[in-house]
Amino acid sequence: MRALLTLKEASKKYGDRKILIDVSLAISRGDCIIIRGSNGSGKSTMLRMVCGLIPLTSGQRLLEHTNLVIGYTPDRLSKLRMTSTEYLTHMGRISGMTKKELKERIKELHDLFCLEQSNQLKMSHFSKGMLQKTNVMQAMIKPPDLLVLDEPFSGLDEESTRHLLHSLKKIKEEGTSILAAVHDPLLASQLESNTYWIHQGRLSKESINTSSEQKVVYFELEGSIDLSVVDHLLESFPDITYKRNQSGYTLITFMYKDYSSFLTEFINKGGEIVSLTRKELSS
Repeated sequence: MRALLTLKEASKKYGDRKILIDVSLAISRGDCIIIRGSNGSGKSTMLRMVCGLIPLTSGQRLLEHTNLVIGYTPDRLSKLRMTSTEYLTHMGRISGMTKKELKERIKELHDLFCLEQSNQLKMSHFSKGMLQKTNVMQAMIKPPDLLVLDEPFSGLDEESTRHLLHSLKKIKEEGTSILAAVHDPLLASQLESNTYWIHQGRLSKESINTSSEQKVVYFELEGSIDLSVVDHLLESFPDITYKRNQSGYTLITFMYKDYSSFLTEFINKGGEIVSLTRKELSS
């Protein structure tokens, strides 16, 4: 299948700092591609390169045709003093859509994302989930060939995450290609996708077609450990995610495949386990 968009040996650097090195990637119609990597690895830079928002230092960015529509969602959307309808109308006019097209498309998007189309509620009063939905909606105001998402699930509660996942699956089924930077391995597993990693500026493929129908087994560990040690653990176990909870302990999520090796390393590094819970996630 001919690629919608191709990066060929694309590199990006700022001054002497190399962010991405010889990145090659082909995105075909209907593809869903997940980009993973640690904070600061270059995921956002790569997404902006794909969208043409920043120039390449070297290499090529090739499009199937000049009229290719790319929708882009940054990692956050500001709480603007306008309704979602007003905001989407503004974005649609920038895209050159007619009033009739906009009215129909805005209603369609509100229905798709299960977001009430209010004439009074301003985005300044939106929850994080409502803002993220609006963020994706603005990227889709003109139906995109390729939808590019930068951490679309960041900070969302469980219900908002489930709604957004459902919407993205429908979008993919309709033939839109998706390229997303997703930190959480559990969320990445919910979209039938190909996963790539960015490590030390280079892109490498992890696996092919991780099915959303497979059961994902993972563990949640609550314990105490120095956060600098957790950063070290990330180098050996890039799938883990962590945060401080209200009790002051660190809550770490890790995958089943890392069970024995991670626990051994955690204890050897001085970690203390308060609780350990096995969990399963299925679509």
